Amino acid sequence: MDERERALQVTNTTTDQLALYDRYGSMAYGIILQIIPQPQQAEKVLVELFTASDLQSSVAYPGNIALEIIRMARAKALEARDQSGLSLMQPETSGIPSKTNLPEVVFDMTFRQGYSIDAVAEKLQLAKGDVLKAIRDYYVFLRQA
Repeated sequence: MDERERALQVTNTTTDQLALYDRYGSMAYGIILQIIPQPQQAEKVLVELFTASDLQSSVAYPGNIALEIIRMARAKALEARDQSGLSLMQPETSGIPSKTNLPEVVFDMTFRQGYSIDAVAEKLQLAKGDVLKAIRDYYVFLRQA
């Protein structure tokens, strides 16, 4: 590959990344802000996401590009939070949450804070099936909103 072909390839990749940023940047930023509530840190993670060399290959397969970008934004935000030493936010409720806000608390712990299903079940003293049901209930709630 000669110099001109390499320059053209870099230009195409940059153009593709800018197009992805234009289309999905605000959505990704919202996801990142939920995990890293400091705007300056969140912006750095957003830039890292859309300048990553693996972005194009990750969204190239047939499927929902938005879901892949959400997955990547969440992963990069959790990684950045862990590397920066930011502590996990604690749920607003202490002990076992009420039945009405359980789905939201479980979603917050799993999606935004990065706890595993087993860790949430142990922390909230619930069966694993109840945690999975709470996540499903939260998704149903989001679809209806």
